[in-house]
Amino acid sequence: MTISPVDLILLLGSGQGFILATLLWVSRKGNSLSNRLLAALIGLLALMSLAVAIPVSKRWVVFALDFLPLIMAMPLGPLIYFYTKSLLDPAFRLGRAERVQFYPVILDIGAKVIGWVYIGGLLLGVFSRQDGPAWGSVMNEYDTYADIPRWLSMTIYLVLTKQRLSQHHPTGTIAKAEGQPKSLRWLRQFINVLLVFQVLWLTHLVPYLIPASRGPLLDQVGWYPLYVPIAVMIYWLGFQGYLHARINPIDVVSNRVTSTVIPAETVDRAIQLLTSAMHSDKLYLDPELTVEKVSRHVQLPPKTVSFVINQYLQKSFNAFVNDYRIEAVKQQLTNPANEHLTLTGIALECGFNSQATFQRTFRQATGQSPKQYIEQQTAES
Repeated sequence: MTISPVDLILLLGSGQGFILATLLWVSRKGNSLSNRLLAALIGLLALMSLAVAIPVSKRWVVFALDFLPLIMAMPLGPLIYFYTKSLLDPAFRLGRAERVQFYPVILDIGAKVIGWVYIGGLLLGVFSRQDGPAWGSVMNEYDTYADIPRWLSMTIYLVLTKQRLSQHHPTGTIAKAEGQPKSLRWLRQFINVLLVFQVLWLTHLVPYLIPASRGPLLDQVGWYPLYVPIAVMIYWLGFQGYLHARINPIDVVSNRVTSTVIPAETVDRAIQLLTSAMHSDKLYLDPELTVEKVSRHVQLPPKTVSFVINQYLQKSFNAFVNDYRIEAVKQQLTNPANEHLTLTGIALECGFNSQATFQRTFRQATGQSPKQYIEQQTAES
């Protein structure tokens, strides 16, 4: 069995990807959520490279390629977007709204489901072996046109990610590019490279979708124009992500002296409006609260809201909001009228979107678990 040099590159990239994904997943340095999101991203890319380059010399390999979901592209966009959010905001966690965005992965397994339906029918005697080519043709057509939503999903999430970075670090607000933290510069390069890859993918996708040109395209270049860059990205993403795993961009950025100057009266007014929005209007009760929602409420630009919270209150937006949620939980816990409510129920009523986020945030704010806090308050009373 001989392996072409290009397939060897893909297989080596795949192996390297699995190693780096494992190292990131188990790493205790840096933001664990960021590490694991990047590990999942690299792992999926490595799995895709393996599926394209693995030598087809055994029947079980053919079976695995036909019936196992080795190529899953729909989660890539959300993984990139949430990885960026987790780097920019250490308090970010995957809640229900974020997990829902991974559901379209079902599009990636559609062809495999069709194949398993055929296998099941074959075993039950409903279908015959002569029906196999027809079912295989349906699977191939499904996978062909499933590339359209895959490309659209990836592109949309990359654009959203680039916008998120621009909102966090607009030109001229903090420092020029040469003064940016290395982790932020790498993150920007990461997104730009992926956008270039999307152009390359589209160039390959258009003739691939046309039946008359699909065969000649695959015969001449196959999938190599896409998967060789993926192999290179696996190396680059893995090493860069692992090297910068311990760096938290937002902490570095928030401590820099900025070039933007906001008048003192504007800052004072913004702080008053933000305090009123939280204390009096209780915006923190909204589990999906964002900077944009707060800016609309206080009628200030989102950049001003973020700037004041980061630079003058010395907090991330999530930390600022969660402080009010924690205080609300404390008040609810000491209220006898709430004895019938569960701890999770109280946390959700106070604006948290999950029990895990509440538990982690409460411990960070008080140094105790909610149960320990309740026991202490009971003992003191």
